[in-house]
Amino acid sequence: MLWTEKYRPKTINEVMGNELFVEDAKSWIENNEIPNLLLYGPAGTGKTSAGIALAKDVLKGDFSTNFLELNASDDRKLEAVRTKIKDFAATGKMGNVPFKIVLLDEMEGMILDAQNALKRVMERYHSNVRFIITCNDRNKIIYPIQSRCASYHFKLVHPEIIEFTLERILMNEGIKIDSTTELSKFALSHHGDLRKAIGELQAITAGGKPLNSHKSERDSTHKVLLELMINRNSKALTEMQNMLFSGHSVKDICHGLHDVLLKGEYDSELKYKFLRIIGETEYRSNTMTPRIVASWMIAQI
Repeated sequence: MLWTEKYRPKTINEVMGNELFVEDAKSWIENNEIPNLLLYGPAGTGKTSAGIALAKDVLKGDFSTNFLELNASDDRKLEAVRTKIKDFAATGKMGNVPFKIVLLDEMEGMILDAQNALKRVMERYHSNVRFIITCNDRNKIIYPIQSRCASYHFKLVHPEIIEFTLERILMNEGIKIDSTTELSKFALSHHGDLRKAIGELQAITAGGKPLNSHKSERDSTHKVLLELMINRNSKALTEMQNMLFSGHSVKDICHGLHDVLLKGEYDSELKYKFLRIIGETEYRSNTMTPRIVASWMIAQI
């Protein structure tokens, strides 16, 4: 079983970080009432897990029959709102619950017509259903939906919280590590992405590798790309696109290049130039597709 699922928070008390949301959620649970919610922020910060945990605490034993989870990037079309979501919202509650709950994950992937239709469903069935919406970039959610939700920004998870969570998982799995220092470095290297840290920890321990092996492999890959970029080699774009196709995000690549650049013996002018390009690329990745932003980055060299 994947550790990211095995160790997903089951109640709001198990949610790590994002204290403001957790405190407000406890109050909603106590009063048996929640608003429509918009949870936004970087990937891997626990938005979906927090939403599910809240729904379980509110719906309790009747959770399975009163909860609908959809990935809005997969069910992004108007038909999904008209059928799956509307039909669920229109039917009565099952059991002793205050309302039903719909969790729409990665909402920014939903097309504009579908978002407008969703707004109407939210208005019409408010007495029967609450919506928990998650996204990385809330600017891609239409304002009429945003205005109907209480918004919470999920920040990058602090390295100490990541380290504590990983320690707990290793203890529960009966796995010992040689160095707590390496675990600290491992937690720090994931730049606030708890989900990714848990996934990579499982892969590394399953393969019997040391914790620093992922860092060495990552540094090697990013160093190759950086050297191609510095030398203005035409293969740089191909190398970056291959990294995207193999599962790296633009942010992953930027973080890796940043780490390699700072550790390398490069002159100050070159470091400044590439730090500017890396920072601008990560910023643009919020509004551009990965392939386009990769091309933009290479064009700046």
